[in-house]
Amino acid sequence: MTTRRAVLLLPAAALAWALPRRAMAQLDPTRPVRIQVGYAGGSFDATGRLLAEGLHERLGVGALVENRPGAGGSIASDYVAKAPPDGSVILIGGAGTHGVTPAVRRNLPFDAARDFTAIARVGEFPNVMVIPAAAPPRDVQAFIQWARRPEGVNFGSSGTGTSIHLTGELFRLRTGLAMTHVPYRGSGAAVLDLQAGRIQVIFDNMPNVLGQIQAGTLRALAVTSPGRVPALPDVPTMAEAGMPDFVVTSWVGVFGPAHMAPATVSQLAGAVLETVRSPTGQARLEALGARPSPAGPAGFDAMWRADMRRWAEVVSAARITVED
Repeated sequence: MTTRRAVLLLPAAALAWALPRRAMAQLDPTRPVRIQVGYAGGSFDATGRLLAEGLHERLGVGALVENRPGAGGSIASDYVAKAPPDGSVILIGGAGTHGVTPAVRRNLPFDAARDFTAIARVGEFPNVMVIPAAAPPRDVQAFIQWARRPEGVNFGSSGTGTSIHLTGELFRLRTGLAMTHVPYRGSGAAVLDLQAGRIQVIFDNMPNVLGQIQAGTLRALAVTSPGRVPALPDVPTMAEAGMPDFVVTSWVGVFGPAHMAPATVSQLAGAVLETVRSPTGQARLEALGARPSPAGPAGFDAMWRADMRRWAEVVSAARITVED
């Protein structure tokens, strides 16, 4: 099911005079930019609403946020892949939709490497290694020793083939621990079982567990970002915890269909980057637990493709497949 949320839509007549001349030649002023989000709510939805406001303020166009949840974000991705490349339909994508999913799903209705245009990177969310507050380990190295117990440990995820799952697999491969993956239908169910002690660890996106960490029901052992995060200043990075080669961030960016005109890409990228770099944009992203990390089309494209290659290697080593 598709849900729509209007953000600052203007009548066509108002758009005609509000839009700069150079923009009128690129984006159709009579059509809103429809921002596709592959999830119902959450950080991607909040990012989409922030950018919808930014596009209106900076380009004078109307904007819609359309939620098309399902299949790990692939329904929304497929919709954008098949949309006209005129800038009227764009996607909030991320490490899950454009890094992990192409690596684990064999029968996607689109080619992630071929069917999209990278417009701009917005920010990145670190994953957090969290355990029940009642569990004995107080740091990552203590967890590794504790996890060598005869019964091993279970690690949860929001589903097979998600970025949360693959972060756990990467930890298992790097440590050699006997860890059993327990997939859930969403992060919320996994976190509930973690709090109850039915699973022993999860490498979740920080916004999903920040409240429980702050409330004391979960213990954060490390963040997977290159540096510490302001929301959890006392939690070390994986490098500080003794795993210097373990850096995972769930990045978020904006994509369009393949074959977009460079002028349209430049116009959209400029508005996105201005929004992210603004004080309001920075504050709203940080409130979500994200680290703003704006990048233009070329830098974003290179980063995204490198991330796809990295996760393909992890999937191959862990022998993960997801049947469609």
